[in-house]
Amino acid sequence: MKSLYLSILKTPSVIIGLITAIIFQVLFSVIWLTGYDHVTDRIDQFKIIVVNNDSKIGVQIAKNLDKSLKFKVTQSTVLKSAMEKLDDREVQMVINIPKDFTDKLQKNEMAKIVYSLNESNPSMLKGVMQTVENKVTATLNKELVKSGLQVTFENMNVPLNQSNELSKHLSERVHPVVNNINKVSNFSRLMVPMMLVMASFTGSMLFILEMNKAFKAYKNLYNRWQKFGSRVLLIITATILISTFGTIMVNLMGVHSDQGFLTMWLFQIMYVLTFLFLAQVPFFIVSDAGGWVNIAMLSIQLLSSGTTIPRELLSSFYQTISNFLPATYAVEGIMKLVTGGSSITYEIIMLCKILMVIIVITLILVTLQRENKKDKILTV
Repeated sequence: MKSLYLSILKTPSVIIGLITAIIFQVLFSVIWLTGYDHVTDRIDQFKIIVVNNDSKIGVQIAKNLDKSLKFKVTQSTVLKSAMEKLDDREVQMVINIPKDFTDKLQKNEMAKIVYSLNESNPSMLKGVMQTVENKVTATLNKELVKSGLQVTFENMNVPLNQSNELSKHLSERVHPVVNNINKVSNFSRLMVPMMLVMASFTGSMLFILEMNKAFKAYKNLYNRWQKFGSRVLLIITATILISTFGTIMVNLMGVHSDQGFLTMWLFQIMYVLTFLFLAQVPFFIVSDAGGWVNIAMLSIQLLSSGTTIPRELLSSFYQTISNFLPATYAVEGIMKLVTGGSSITYEIIMLCKILMVIIVITLILVTLQRENKKDKILTV
């Protein structure tokens, strides 16, 4: 048994397998731990729009929120525009002060502040924004309102005894209203983008790896352009099969797109095709070691695409690199398709641009390849 063990251990396939498993450990540890490092320290990168439609007390509240919230706060008076940005995930929350806010307080009625959140985001964001909602309401009720608005009442010529009474009881008069868009009732839907991207890129990696092995048998039988043409045809075939099975399985598991099965299928074709072309590039550069490069790309794309945590919390390095990786736009598009959101036109355009760049790079690499003069060229 010992001799068998040593013999198997020395075989190239086992050695490569062990190296690959070790590389997985090293790359995932380095990439994920550096990516998640000090994530909570960057929560101030979240964007919030305060829409004030109240011309009296609301003005002071909006100013106070701008100073007190440790986020990127912008002011607006147009609710529709702010909600469109929320739907497109350009901001993480919209706080709306209605135009009747002051009137409600003066009439000793319940004044409402509306908090809008897009649930079509990583689950972590919802938890953070719920904390913001509680904090803002508590701050308005206990600190900002009581300490600053009595002067405002006096400037509005409200009698002193009435302003004192109003300031005293304001902590009981500001009521939060939560208005979540693209509501997600099933947590599994939030996992669909990560699942599809991970499955698609991992599958692409393995397919390209095996395809690369298969082409070695025909190394001296066809020229580089014939082999490249065959690669492209095989990639297209694999794209259609992978996307078809992927979309069907998601639908069978009860996850449907509001934009229809066909849109979901065509979008998956778009990003799977991009993944496959991307996964073969390292093999043209570093030959068989390309598989190890793909392991790094898998980890980086899963981390930086926003599948687990919002991209705003990542370091500037990962945020920047994510703009050039297809998984980022695949995740955004899938999120819109399965949990709700605006059109996926932008994501499709970005994937097309990335695909075109990858194809150009691939053509350059194929052109630079050296061919053995002894290669036999078969004319079809």
